[in-house]
Amino acid sequence: MSRIVSALVAVLATVASALLSTPGTAAAAGADITCTPPSSASLLFDPPATNYPQDMTLTVSRQYGPCVSATRPDITSGHSTATGTASGKTCLSLLGANALTIPITWNTGETSVLSGNNVSSLAGAGLTVVTTGTVTSGVFAGATFVHTIVYPSTNVLLCNVGLGTLSGLYGQVVLEIITP
Repeated sequence: MSRIVSALVAVLATVASALLSTPGTAAAAGADITCTPPSSASLLFDPPATNYPQDMTLTVSRQYGPCVSATRPDITSGHSTATGTASGKTCLSLLGANALTIPITWNTGETSVLSGNNVSSLAGAGLTVVTTGTVTSGVFAGATFVHTIVYPSTNVLLCNVGLGTLSGLYGQVVLEIITP
């Protein structure tokens, strides 16, 4: 019986050692906070985007969570919404680069304002939008961030070639705020 107990202790020690020496997957090294899917984003166009220039209202809504933070474990989720108008936009206007500000309200009621530049690219039937920059105010101020949204949508391709319209996009978000 003592050989079985000794063997069991040895196995448990090996497993515990492996777990303690393996970096956690919940938050990347150096990250103040990481939010992963099912974090999501929706982008709505009114009227729906076409391949002909038109004025439209854009509404974006982002839900962050689950979020994991070593420095602020009380922050577990957040959200951001914005509405604006755009002139002379088409489906192709979704591509390219521009400045972007993302105000986030965290589950604690605190806020962060992320300011940076985004680059949008279309690969296959997916539109990827990567925004990088700095947290300019609020929680995590001074840190840098990477905000990635992947919108899977064949409607983007169809709209770009004039075979349909685009009323909205729905995708998954990964947000990482990193201490400098």
